[in-house]
Amino acid sequence: MHLAFVELDIFSGISVFASLASTSTPVYPLPPPTTLVGALAYPFLRSRYLRELDGQYSTAHRLLDSVMYVTAGAKGYSVSRDVERIYQSIYQKKARWEKPEYRYSIGVRGVATYLDDKLYVVYISRDEQVLKYVYGITRIGRKESHVAPRRVIIGKVEDFVKNVNSFETIFYVPTRIAECEDALTIAMPKLSRHNFGKTTQPELEDFYVPRGLGSMQCNVKDGEGLVLEIDGFTLTVPNFVHR
Repeated sequence: MHLAFVELDIFSGISVFASLASTSTPVYPLPPPTTLVGALAYPFLRSRYLRELDGQYSTAHRLLDSVMYVTAGAKGYSVSRDVERIYQSIYQKKARWEKPEYRYSIGVRGVATYLDDKLYVVYISRDEQVLKYVYGITRIGRKESHVAPRRVIIGKVEDFVKNVNSFETIFYVPTRIAECEDALTIAMPKLSRHNFGKTTQPELEDFYVPRGLGSMQCNVKDGEGLVLEIDGFTLTVPNFVHR
């Protein structure tokens, strides 16, 4: 197994809306796993498949053959709402298309911002070549959420293993592999082919997420998790990524 650690510069707030919720609702404080796979799929797939959909599925589902796990963290975050100008002519009746007073409206959008404008992401994959496309990540979530890789570390998972059970982390953690304190518990879409298709019932998983500023105190559950240390950051991943 190989991993890629990516430090991203954030140029605008990140908006990832909860599944099947209004765009005016609060957003996830950190991008869910499915969103992060989508961010990697954009540079990886745009030269391979021209369609956004592969039958009933987003073409991003093809990365699930190689990407086994992904997580994100920030040294601090804040979730708020912002007001945006929205071009809406495409949603109007044809008779209104030429009337400038109907071209724009405003919308309220949830947005997450990050301390020092930095977001950290870790991908784990069977295929090292797939991970090299992290250099091409330009957005996370919707197209207005622009990012740019500042620093990338790619290597074998085994080279970053830390032989401990207790640790501090800023990266979200599945509740099935660890117990964490000073944390929120948030249900987010997990990595499954089902979640990249047209569905009204996404498959969710509970994650521990830090409370806005600083790290969580965590303990790995017996036989479930593996602790990694990458460039001074500590996180836990499922045991299967080391097999």
